[in-house]
Amino acid sequence: MRELVNPIVVGYDGSADSDRAVDWAASAAHLRHCPIRLVAVIEDDADPDWLPDRVEEARERALEELRVRGDAELPVTVMKPRSEPASHALLRLASDAHLIVLGAHGHSVLDGALSGSVSQHLARHAECPVVVVRETHDPNARRIVVGFDDSPGSQQAVAFAFEMAHDTKAPLTIIHGWRYNANGTVGLYMPLGSDIPEHVASERAALQDAMREWQDKYPDVDVQLSAVPVHPVRVLTDASDHAAMVVVGSRGRGAFTGLLLGSVSQGVLHRARSTVVVTR
Repeated sequence: MRELVNPIVVGYDGSADSDRAVDWAASAAHLRHCPIRLVAVIEDDADPDWLPDRVEEARERALEELRVRGDAELPVTVMKPRSEPASHALLRLASDAHLIVLGAHGHSVLDGALSGSVSQHLARHAECPVVVVRETHDPNARRIVVGFDDSPGSQQAVAFAFEMAHDTKAPLTIIHGWRYNANGTVGLYMPLGSDIPEHVASERAALQDAMREWQDKYPDVDVQLSAVPVHPVRVLTDASDHAAMVVVGSRGRGAFTGLLLGSVSQGVLHRARSTVVVTR
């Protein structure tokens, strides 16, 4: 038997999106050979009669998925914290986690998780990547999209994306997006300057140089590189239409600065039409 590693922690509230999160976690558990820890998330002072049955159904489904994939030895455990906020419970029970996985929407405290406190709190404070699962806009999409700006945070995102693309044999698109400012212009809507082709060519060449080592390490991964003078929220959101997931780093520079606290993270989490992974 292979040695088990840190668990994948799933916040579960019985919603359809948290069911998707369980399915995503089972696939990831197979790839990484990680046990799964289901955390039943409920409102304070609430104990819905249906939740224990739904949690058990989710556990059985994850176990069956692992059994079919040949990982019957991987355990799927359930924890039901009481008398503490969901974000605090998930952080406490995920202190040793390999990944934290949430559904994009749900019942009770997870309802509208992307715009609420749970996913934002976890993304700020978790010590591991946070995965927010949603139904993809394109059900046939396999492509992984990752935002890159040469910061340490985006390097972590690229590492995660390359490993996932290698494991799943999915194509990978690496996007460097930036807000273009023509000389002497201000405001939200600005004309493109005459130097934009040279600027794009320079940024693309820098992106190629930055990715050379990763492509050498993962020669089997089908990689596309894109340097676009468009705000990262827009370009990553547009790319999510035909992506299985979008991966972003927890910190960045330029338009990505303060990713978890500013408009880029909120924009990607709100607007992306695929699963979003925030790496650390």
